[in-house]
Amino acid sequence: MSKKIILFFIGIIFFFGFRFVFAGLVINEIMYAPVQSDSYNEWIELYNSGSDSVDLSNLLICGKEIVSGYIKHSDGSLNIDNGLTLSAGGFALITDGGSGTDVYTNFSVNSSALAIHTASFSEICSGLSNSGKTITLSGPSSDSVIYASSQGANGDGNSLQKISDSWVSAISTPGATNEIVTTPSPSSSGSSNVNGAGTGPFISDEIKSKIIEPKEIKTKITTQTFAFVGFPTYFQATSYGHSGEELYYGRYFWNFGDGDFQEVKLNNLQQFTHTYFYPGEYLVSLEYYMDNYKNLPDATDKIIFKVVPADIVISSVGDEKDFFIELTNNANYDTNISKWILVGNNKSFVFPKNTIIGSEKKMIISPKITNFSFTDKNNLKLLNPQGEIVFDYPIFISSTVLTKTVVQPSMPVSQSSTMTKPLGDALEEKIPVENLLASVAQSDIVKNDSDNLFTTIIYLISFVFIGISAGAVYFLRQKKIISGVGSDFEILDE
Repeated sequence: MSKKIILFFIGIIFFFGFRFVFAGLVINEIMYAPVQSDSYNEWIELYNSGSDSVDLSNLLICGKEIVSGYIKHSDGSLNIDNGLTLSAGGFALITDGGSGTDVYTNFSVNSSALAIHTASFSEICSGLSNSGKTITLSGPSSDSVIYASSQGANGDGNSLQKISDSWVSAISTPGATNEIVTTPSPSSSGSSNVNGAGTGPFISDEIKSKIIEPKEIKTKITTQTFAFVGFPTYFQATSYGHSGEELYYGRYFWNFGDGDFQEVKLNNLQQFTHTYFYPGEYLVSLEYYMDNYKNLPDATDKIIFKVVPADIVISSVGDEKDFFIELTNNANYDTNISKWILVGNNKSFVFPKNTIIGSEKKMIISPKITNFSFTDKNNLKLLNPQGEIVFDYPIFISSTVLTKTVVQPSMPVSQSSTMTKPLGDALEEKIPVENLLASVAQSDIVKNDSDNLFTTIIYLISFVFIGISAGAVYFLRQKKIISGVGSDFEILDE
């Protein structure tokens, strides 16, 4: 008799101990009407509110077994196969089996959630009908939920969530904590009807008012503060969900404010470029859509983007002994020339990142850094990161040699004013001494003075020559007349 009593108590202890382990496992959230297609985007979340881990191996959902991991719908592969042990305070996400699911592509699922899926059928509970259904959890632990279409989760991004033992419609939080109520409502046991019928509690206005509002979905533009005319500029964006998590699904619509636009899917988060062809300020706007088929954006952002002309020039170079290269930023803003390129005679030098020339400042680069020599002078060019020529030093030198010098004739040479006009507009009044402009201007002035003196001497010599010639002719003629006087007469002696 004593043995039977002992066995009886062992059974009681075993039974209650087993029930204790699973007592905290409940259905916590239901996505029955997703924004996307119902076929591959429905899910059910389980929550372990107990203090011990639980084994889900023998658990049934709507009478069907579950297995670990999830099947990716696009290729049928098994992913996140972390077993069937749910830790205390942990979440598990049940997705469709068979042909797989898109939940992990279209939702921002908490990475710590245990991934599980139905074993022998393609949809959870043969499909979570939008008009209503009864969901049962059975096996070592039991729970059931009855929902109806009037709950409000109707393709708007909301799910049905258990908050303080009451079921409410709120923004979905797959694999994460539901919105918190400051004052919990009385607990209920057994089956709960989320419509308020049966043994489940009603959702009072008091409880609803205590639900913390979820954070807004946000999107943010990431780019430079300004760009150069004609240079490609990188753009990127990041979006955040209701819990501040980064989102990896949906699409972006960009408007660059210059008549151009671009649509980008979030599964391709690489940067892309856009080029502005004229200077000015442009309003760049961004719209984020959680669903590729939605018409209204879930979040927006905009910035004022400034486009300026690049005004970096090679203002001076060294000689055979020290062939330095001097760059000048003629703009009234700091300019980042990272990854810009100096090209010489079959040589190149790339500026490292964070190379910045201040507004109206100069930068002198030593030949010990560039490895350039004086032989590179005739092929020296400055290129942007895209390989486009920003400044061509040989052409600049040619333009300075062809510079015209204008002299005011009414002013003395010492007070004459010269006006130089190189070919490049960006180089006005910034021509260095090394380019020989001063010597060219001086040679022009001396040349003009020499021409005037030479002309004066020619006039003087011509005048003297003409005067002497006229005098010579006159005297010769007079001599001829005098010598011929009386030549027609003869004196005869009588």
